[in-house]
Amino acid sequence: MEETEETLAELVESNFLKCSSCCHDYQSPRLLPCLHSLCEECIQKLPRQTSSIADDQKSSENLPNGNVIERFSCPVCVSSISLPEGGGGTFQSNAFLQDLCQLYKYKHDKDRKCDYCTFAGKTVDAVSLCLNCHDDMCGDCQEAHHKTKITRNHQVVPYEQIRNGLYDQDIREHQSLKCEEHENNSLTSFCTDCEALLCPKCQTPEHGGHNVVDLDNALPKYSKQIKGLISSIKTRLPSIQNYCEFLEKYAENLDQTKQQLLTDTQTQADSLHSMIDECKNKLQQEIKETCETEMDQAKDKLKNLQVASGSLHNNAYFLNQLMAHGKPEEVLAMHREITTRLTQLIKMQLDGLTSKLRIGFLPGASTEQNLQTLFGKLSNDMVPIGKSESTQLAGDELKITSMLPNVKNTAEFLLAFDSEGTDENRDIWPTGMSVTKKDNIVIVDRDNKKIKIFDSVGKLLKEFTGENDNKIGIPFDVTVLENDTVAVTDYEQENIKVFTQDGNHVLTISGFFKHPRGITTNSKGEILVVDCRQQRITVHDPRSGNLIKTIEAEDQKGNKVLVDPYYISTTHEDNILVTDTAAPNIKVFNMEGRYIAEYGTYGIKEQQILQPFGICVDEYGYIFVADNQNHRIHLLNPDGKLNKFLLTKSNSIWHPMAVNISKKGFFMVSEALGKIRLYKYL
Repeated sequence: MEETEETLAELVESNFLKCSSCCHDYQSPRLLPCLHSLCEECIQKLPRQTSSIADDQKSSENLPNGNVIERFSCPVCVSSISLPEGGGGTFQSNAFLQDLCQLYKYKHDKDRKCDYCTFAGKTVDAVSLCLNCHDDMCGDCQEAHHKTKITRNHQVVPYEQIRNGLYDQDIREHQSLKCEEHENNSLTSFCTDCEALLCPKCQTPEHGGHNVVDLDNALPKYSKQIKGLISSIKTRLPSIQNYCEFLEKYAENLDQTKQQLLTDTQTQADSLHSMIDECKNKLQQEIKETCETEMDQAKDKLKNLQVASGSLHNNAYFLNQLMAHGKPEEVLAMHREITTRLTQLIKMQLDGLTSKLRIGFLPGASTEQNLQTLFGKLSNDMVPIGKSESTQLAGDELKITSMLPNVKNTAEFLLAFDSEGTDENRDIWPTGMSVTKKDNIVIVDRDNKKIKIFDSVGKLLKEFTGENDNKIGIPFDVTVLENDTVAVTDYEQENIKVFTQDGNHVLTISGFFKHPRGITTNSKGEILVVDCRQQRITVHDPRSGNLIKTIEAEDQKGNKVLVDPYYISTTHEDNILVTDTAAPNIKVFNMEGRYIAEYGTYGIKEQQILQPFGICVDEYGYIFVADNQNHRIHLLNPDGKLNKFLLTKSNSIWHPMAVNISKKGFFMVSEALGKIRLYKYL
């Protein structure tokens, strides 16, 4: 941020007075929370995004009734701006820009008319301006203005000199803000208690006893504060510039990497094609040689047998004729040779085949996963900035199994049921879901403050709310522990309650939470809880509830990475997955607390999520994520890459909330208002 060297005249003639949206001079400029200004009309024309937010979400935003908030993006910095009072209000006027625009008009409007003559029904060109009254005057009215007792000492200046810039500072000195409540009264003082500008009529008993000072005395404190903040910004600018240069270099390196990877993958494909062709040629040559050798042997056998057959036919024909027409002495003369030959033929063994060639082709497994294993895959883990690019997150990265089972192109719908209980007067809000060892489904009904247990086909088996001191306040999520008890997060009472499946209280874990939401277990059976207010994860002993460790969920620089976390799950390697409404939407930590991976940005496209809710992992490492506002389920490979959308709105999925896998390997999802759906996905 360089020190400005522009004069007031230069500033007024620059693009400083141009609206970033319409690119014209500001018309009623309004100051946005990001400190950029737009015309009031331009703000109204910007596209809106409207969202509905549940009672327990975004509670700090002070939303209007109905929990509906309108937003738009600033065209300068793309910041998401919430409309005041749910879209019905307006932003604060930028008085500084408004006054500079007025100065610009004084200097450039060629067709200004005398205000007094206009009031009298005449149209006369203005030749001067009263800086005190801000009135345009013709020559006659100017003379009259100088003759009245009230206005004779007013500073009246000619427009010809105004247009030449001779009175810029004088005009600025005479500009003042007017009170919105008391028309035409200038704001002359400042209440430091209310931090509000006041006109003389505003100083009512409402400000009695408050410290009200004039503007000159009020300015130093706030001027010093603002200048200090500007100074702090200046100290950050070099590092921001350096980071911009880093990002430019990073993008350039990524482009080079892209080209190299494209070349490498093409080379690999060509190499595999060559090897496949070579393997094919060898197999085909072997097929030819083996079959032709066997065919030659069979042909030799056939030829020999055909010769023998012909010989036998000749022998039989000769002997038949001999016996029919031969004389006794002729038969007896040859009987020895005939008997010997016929005896040989009777005892002769055929020179046939002792074995038969059985040849076939057994194709290798050609699944997509096997092909990817053979071809290779990208290693695109997010390496923390500052580490060597060659540093590997050995043991921490999400691992992909080389032989994953194939997922159905379309998940097969099995059944659906409504998770209704008894004596309920509020809509069902099934925020949590887990599965018992018997494949019974445990549901948290947040708004009815119940835990409900259904069998695998949707029959209600049990419901409970706790009793006396152990009564459930506002539950959110649930997990089934190794001993088949049920652990529930209660963010109203800031604790975890453990019950048997009959509803008997076993244990309360408290003193560690401010707003516990998601809950799960790891491979050791330890309880993991994500706290959205403290933005951290705690790990507890399932028997005593004692704290084992706290995971602060920080990056390498010590910055909190969790913003508004909801649900939590673990992988088979005990990596921790947390869904977060702030992008990236899924944060991954190891059990030592190191931030190792992330997934998802904010939006509606692939690998984008509008509001991530439930998350779970199946026995093969597939990861399932509920995208509540996009009405879909993301299916991720174990390495965190999007495999497909398992379910979307076209599959009748509506505002999915909690997700889980049954003991039989079926995928389960709860929907807003209580519907539970089961699918077969493998």
